Amino acid sequence: MSKLLETMSADMKIRRFHNETPDSFVYRLCYSALGQWCLSIGRNKIGANVGTSKHNQTIVLNELLKRYIELFPTVADRFIDPNQPFNVSYAIRRTYEETGYFITDENNQNSLADYGRSIKFGDQSLIFGLPQRVCAINGLGVFSEATAYEVTLTDFLIRDNLDPMKYFDAQFDPIDFYERDIDLQELEIFNPLSNSVPSQSWDKQMATEYSMARRFETGPFYKVMRTPTGVMFADVPIEVQNDNFTSYEYRRLYFAMKRVYGNPLRVRITKLDEFYSRIRLGGHLPNREYYLMLLLSWPERSAFDKVNFIIKNSLLEPTKIVLENIGLRICGGNTRE
Repeated sequence: MSKLLETMSADMKIRRFHNETPDSFVYRLCYSALGQWCLSIGRNKIGANVGTSKHNQTIVLNELLKRYIELFPTVADRFIDPNQPFNVSYAIRRTYEETGYFITDENNQNSLADYGRSIKFGDQSLIFGLPQRVCAINGLGVFSEATAYEVTLTDFLIRDNLDPMKYFDAQFDPIDFYERDIDLQELEIFNPLSNSVPSQSWDKQMATEYSMARRFETGPFYKVMRTPTGVMFADVPIEVQNDNFTSYEYRRLYFAMKRVYGNPLRVRITKLDEFYSRIRLGGHLPNREYYLMLLLSWPERSAFDKVNFIIKNSLLEPTKIVLENIGLRICGGNTRE
């Protein structure tokens, strides 16, 4: 391992897990280092001005990534995906913007929101800023000692306290449904009993008493409820889904339906060694939980991997709770690969 990698590993407290390939380890180091540079740029001071433009942040990260790829060409494909609408520099910056690390002003300038906000995880805390003493970096998340300004995971996620059953009941309140002159045969119905990933779980037949329906993949969408007199409908507003923190929220309803009907989406956890585990999701998360995963762990196969993550064992329990709260079922956790 080169001197540069040794220094990065020591500074960020990122160790190699059992049987980890050299490319995987180099990728994780570079991924976390890009995050630290992104945050550091938000502390820039020029005269009375603090921070930098979003454009400049992306340019600096692009140059840094270019240098990493020149030094370690075998990890290039983990950072570059021609099928993605944006590059990894933009994705990292947006992660920090959406999770409260930056304050963006009217001139599109980002400055670090270094107010000491933190979430406690055992004997360390996820810090929303850059503390003077960094204990460890996990994915894009900065960990250090607890601060006086602590928030809960629920507060960070801006989530209610409804479990999957209560959330399901709230979403399928009969008072919201009414008859519509809609031919059910023209719609596709979400099937919670399907073992396929949610995006591939749409049928022409209604398999359960309650579900979601759509005319096309892009909508319109309806919640549907079978009654003795026929199928009742409730309109679902069409919302643009993007990289905002609250996007892809409809996935929570899919997860809740699958949980209520006894076919929950599974999360498989495999222990890699005494320090690390792999989390493998059965589908994509709502953005709130996805962004949290980026602050706690590393996307495994590439920076754009949304279903496989490498996480420290010390962060597993709170992560399990978050995933179970939206209806996922945890499997495994004790097997070592």
